[in-house]
Amino acid sequence: MEQVLNLDIHEYKLLCEAQHLKNIDREYWIHAQAFANNRASLRDKKGRLVYRRMNELFDYEKELENASSKTKEKKESPQIRAMKEYLKKKKGG
Repeated sequence: MEQVLNLDIHEYKLLCEAQHLKNIDREYWIHAQAFANNRASLRDKKGRLVYRRMNELFDYEKELENASSKTKEKKESPQIRAMKEYLKKKKGG
């Protein structure tokens, strides 16, 4: 816990992004397992496979793209903006 408290904002954001990517990987493997388990039995009324490919169930590349676009598009929160202004005033700038 003490290590987290000693992080600066940039390091904290990287840590959060890494955790988010780790969660995406976890979701991928959960879906891959579900896909493998149900591939033999999950069929429509005509007997065809419902999901023929893994990316029909879970699009890993799309999830990674969404994760990277969300981190780039995030606007600065009011708290961070206030902290930056405070630090500028404290430095005398």
